[in-house]
Amino acid sequence: MQKVKVRKFVNSVFGSNTYVIHDGCEAVIVDAGDLAPVRDYMAANELRVTAILLTHTHYDHIYGLRLYMEAWPEATVYTSEFGRQALANPKWNFSRYHDDPVSIESPRVVAIADDDEIPAPAGTTLRAFLTPGHDASCVSYAGDGRLFCGDSYIPGVKVFDTFPHSDRKAAPMWRARLREMSRTLRAYPGHGVVVAASNFNIDP
Repeated sequence: MQKVKVRKFVNSVFGSNTYVIHDGCEAVIVDAGDLAPVRDYMAANELRVTAILLTHTHYDHIYGLRLYMEAWPEATVYTSEFGRQALANPKWNFSRYHDDPVSIESPRVVAIADDDEIPAPAGTTLRAFLTPGHDASCVSYAGDGRLFCGDSYIPGVKVFDTFPHSDRKAAPMWRARLREMSRTLRAYPGHGVVVAASNFNIDP
């Protein structure tokens, strides 16, 4: 079986992270920022994109989504039900405040539920679980020894929980749960560095 690899890209907007999870043939993308470097990587490695997973629908994690959908027309976009609604609403996804309105309504955007499994490269799966707190749209994905946690948990950083659709009570609960998961899973946050499981104790 081909080993699954993860390639990280740091985007130009607020330094958000995009991840490409792939084997030798297929790829899944986590969050949609700058298109060009991701597209070049896909072409250089002759990868077919099967899915685009959104950790949440704030502008810095979805501003490239329409271009991604055009570049890979067969890829399904996964988000929460709130995220599906927020993609269509420039106020909710904050794009209106960046003079770059994002409004996406498409049958290719699929709302996932807690504990849904999404096919990933090399016959693996990623389990989705809803982690609303930082934003009502937040979803994290775990599988194959990895945790893609977006802005729900950024090791060593206290993430904001004061946005209009944040939940100040739920946010610390999910931070604690995801931090606990990172004891045994490598953490891939929405900003900053990837953290190995053995370094889970870097939080203050």
